[in-house]
Amino acid sequence: MNNIPINIKSLHINANKALKEKNYAQGKILLQKILLINPNIFEVNFNLAMLNLQLNDVDSSIKYFERAKKINPDASRVYFNLGLAYEKKKEINLAITNYEKVIELDPNNSSAFYNLGSLYKDIYEMKKAEYNLKKSLDLKPDFTYAFINLFDLYDRSNNLEKYNELLEKAKKLLNEKELIIFYSGVHEYKKKNYKSAIEILENLNLNEKYLIQNIAKYGILAKSYDHIKNFDKAFNFFKTNNDLVKDHNGKNINENHFISYVNQRIEFFKNFKISNWKNYSKNEFRDPIFLIGFPRSGTTLLDTVLRTNIFVDVIEEKPILKNFLIKLEKKTKNDFNNLNTLNEEFIDQMQNFYFQEQKKYQKNKSSKIVIDKLPLNIIHIGEILRFFPNAKFVFALRHPYDSVLSCFMQQFILNPAMKNFLSIESSAFLYNLVMKLWTIYKEKFSINFNIIKYEDVVTNFEKTTKEVFEYLGLEWTDQTKDFYLTAKNRIDISTPSYNQVTSPIYLKSMSRWKNYESHFKNSKEYLDKWVYQFNYKL
Repeated sequence: MNNIPINIKSLHINANKALKEKNYAQGKILLQKILLINPNIFEVNFNLAMLNLQLNDVDSSIKYFERAKKINPDASRVYFNLGLAYEKKKEINLAITNYEKVIELDPNNSSAFYNLGSLYKDIYEMKKAEYNLKKSLDLKPDFTYAFINLFDLYDRSNNLEKYNELLEKAKKLLNEKELIIFYSGVHEYKKKNYKSAIEILENLNLNEKYLIQNIAKYGILAKSYDHIKNFDKAFNFFKTNNDLVKDHNGKNINENHFISYVNQRIEFFKNFKISNWKNYSKNEFRDPIFLIGFPRSGTTLLDTVLRTNIFVDVIEEKPILKNFLIKLEKKTKNDFNNLNTLNEEFIDQMQNFYFQEQKKYQKNKSSKIVIDKLPLNIIHIGEILRFFPNAKFVFALRHPYDSVLSCFMQQFILNPAMKNFLSIESSAFLYNLVMKLWTIYKEKFSINFNIIKYEDVVTNFEKTTKEVFEYLGLEWTDQTKDFYLTAKNRIDISTPSYNQVTSPIYLKSMSRWKNYESHFKNSKEYLDKWVYQFNYKL
């Protein structure tokens, strides 16, 4: 290095050589040396930004992209890669702004339209997503991933007519024969032609680059066999689906972390005395309302039913309480005993913080009742009551066996909690822990809660929903019966229950576990006691 002349040209030559040889650290040092001599060289700033982005130093990449942008404000590639950088930072609005700038500078940039459409799909802005993805295809008619995202959009919104039109277009324009066969199979499934879906998908071998579609293939086969009552094959395909998810998405996720997380609360609260907590004056806000339960117990159905009242806003599975708990754990240093010593000022701060977080996700700012829906918030009842002793809880309950089976059958985005649902045994084990903690909370606290059973909603809809409306101080109307019409107008349902809640009530999901009873033999010890505790039957 000491022998290299300190001039821009030689530094640039050596920098490019280092980068070509994948000596990124050396290349980075040389590019930075150039900027010490002349900070206003566009290509050097741009290359440093790209290098940092490749090395996942996103903040540094943004810094150099911004410098490059000042030097050449009309360079569309800067805005495009800034969009990528902001996507990595999860700063979606800034990513969107930069992609829109690309399109302003380069209206024929198919990739910018694609990225913009994909982002809008992720945030459930479906009309904008459709417009941009279709525009991407107009500019590049054989753009495979634009097709994939549009298929997903039409699948999610149950728009079979547009799905079919897209499928016919793909058959003419795409060379990806296997992919077209896959989406043909999905289309048959959506049309409830289950035998046809099986015939199309069962012997389909997808290219390894289509891993997501391959996993989905097994899920569709499983559900199709379930519909035609071949439960042995259905179970095997559900298991294959989950095994693939575990292998490809779950390698760095430890499901035992969540088990430990629940056990920590069980150990603390089983010996807890409410007298340890000093009560302070009532907060100035309405008491928060939480929709809780074990996953796949009907919370999305209840969410949709409650939304039929114009004064209700249900915030669906957002990290409101998660952000609240992160702030709390910094104060308590993850020691539950420190909940005893919180002073009034901190409790006021935390109450304010919760409602500030809630407002971030409120769509209807004038709603009289806001419900925080995230089923597994059930494990945080202790922390919630420390700050909101009069909080209300709508507890969605379903037959334990059906709830566990449904978790096994659904494909969740994996995290330490959801990874437990990849087998019936681990799901049942978690069910037992969660309900054990719920029982402890009931013994230790005076909880303001209302239990609503999924089976009661299905078999006696009007009576059951009127009870929960009354509990929340809401007016029940005949419009409530048409809850599924409300759901059809929403494409932002972010749970696996979209297809169920956009249809009228049906009985198929009750006692479904009996079709798979032989697979519960290792789970009876965890579930049977709750069957009796919650007045169900085996």
